[in-house]
Amino acid sequence: MGNTDMNIESFSKHLPYPCRLEHDSKAAAFLELWNHPELDSAVVLLLNRNFGGGIITNHSIHHGTSMHSGTIEHMCINPDGPLCYCENRGCLEAYCSANALEQAAGLPVKEFFTLLREKKSPQLIGIWEDYLNHLAFAMKNVNMVMDAPVILSGYLAPYFTESDTDYLMEKINSATPFPLEKNQILLGIHGQYTPAIGAALHYIQDFIEMV
Repeated sequence: MGNTDMNIESFSKHLPYPCRLEHDSKAAAFLELWNHPELDSAVVLLLNRNFGGGIITNHSIHHGTSMHSGTIEHMCINPDGPLCYCENRGCLEAYCSANALEQAAGLPVKEFFTLLREKKSPQLIGIWEDYLNHLAFAMKNVNMVMDAPVILSGYLAPYFTESDTDYLMEKINSATPFPLEKNQILLGIHGQYTPAIGAALHYIQDFIEMV
């Protein structure tokens, strides 16, 4: 979008409303924290058109020194892998975004899952298992860094079935010294609108605190 280094003053001066800059993944994490107030810590994986990540710790969103905490999407899992939009190769984004899934299947997401659940196409089943294998790899490694539940959020999350989470569990726990329990994998319910709702919740929270 050509908005690198943009600051909030660049566009807020044109809008007669309160404005804030928020990364979509951080907004998604805020919504998931709102939905799971019992969680002190968690890792949120945003399975939107672009892949993303957010860290919840001490019951708040962790932003980091340079505001890029949780950008799991650019964790390299294959130095010789496909080109990512960040101009590096083999980023998790290139394997686990909704865009990557559509590119691999040659189908829109909704059509892909409709045909996948019919279980008549070995090709589509293989594509989905490949997607889950890469996602499990990321979840296993994230669990090494942060001992906390993992929330699968965003566009693709509502398409996951119990058998998909069972598959993830099997792959994650097949070779790890620190297995995940099934109740440590949570699924978001708001689909592609998760970041937008999470962004709006900041203003709702401000209102509640003023009342």
